[in-house]
Amino acid sequence: MKVISSLQEWRELRGTLSDDLGFVPTMGAMHAGHASLLQRSVGDNAQTVLSIYLNPTQFNNTADLANYP
Repeated sequence: MKVISSLQEWRELRGTLSDDLGFVPTMGAMHAGHASLLQRSVGDNAQTVLSIYLNPTQFNNTADLANYP
């Protein structure tokens, strides 16, 4: 697994990936539905990218955001 945290990193990596690429976008806490989509993408594609989007304003307690895995 490779973690990408900037657009520039993604652009550099994207050029090295095949066209048979699955994409699984997520938002918020990971759940079984996300896992199901990820499994399907891995089965259907040569490579899969999973994005995890967190909106800090959705956390009432900033400690929850700091402790998010």
